[in-house]
Amino acid sequence: MPPTKKKAPVKSTVQEQLGFIDSAQDTLEDFQISAKEMAIPFIRILQPLSPQLEKKNEAYIDGSEAGEFFNTVSKDVYGDIIGLIPLKFERIYIEWEPNRGGLVDYHSPENADRIAIDKSEFGKWKTEEGNLVQENYVYFCLVDGHESDGICILSLASTAIKMAKEWNRLFTTQRMDNGEIALPYYGVWDLTTVYKQNDHGNWYSPVVSFSHWINKAQYELIVPTRKALPSARPDYAQLEDKSQGNDSAENEF
Repeated sequence: MPPTKKKAPVKSTVQEQLGFIDSAQDTLEDFQISAKEMAIPFIRILQPLSPQLEKKNEAYIDGSEAGEFFNTVSKDVYGDIIGLIPLKFERIYIEWEPNRGGLVDYHSPENADRIAIDKSEFGKWKTEEGNLVQENYVYFCLVDGHESDGICILSLASTAIKMAKEWNRLFTTQRMDNGEIALPYYGVWDLTTVYKQNDHGNWYSPVVSFSHWINKAQYELIVPTRKALPSARPDYAQLEDKSQGNDSAENEF
């Protein structure tokens, strides 16, 4: 079955729900909220052992299936294909306590290299305290068709870094009709998932391809959104999943 995008639910308008309000006298003076005061959602892939698939788990998301993308804050499920508009990329290392005991911090590649004493495993270093220092390729994005969700983050680690490097390569070669190299956020990139398995288990891994160019409305939203990026500090604890160990495939996404 080909991958399908789940449509955003049709919502009634403010006028239909709140026809009694007087918007002329109502203000947001008491709600001065910037990106610093908001949780930035992550986009993750639902894996076969994800708690979101267990009906008796408090994290359960009704109707969700393995291989689909979901929003860690709104809990919206986007389907097994998602269109992303990348606004920013950075390479970091996330430090976890042993056995995914909790988030310690995240580091620049230079600082990770300084604190790690065991670099024998690619992308997964260890500190003197035994903490895991894991390489991540991080993309700040807007979701095509769900732009009202605001900035979302896709963080790729372990074997998914191979795809991330391929995506970064495509950024430098994608040309517009006039022959000029397009900036990454001029396009919508489709991510789908493929099923994989080995001796350690089975999981869904992301695959990326160029979909289409952004439209004018999206560009007008991208400009102010990119300006807000420097103040956006991600909460990488959203990537924590104590239901599975450090070697779980789910921890790659």
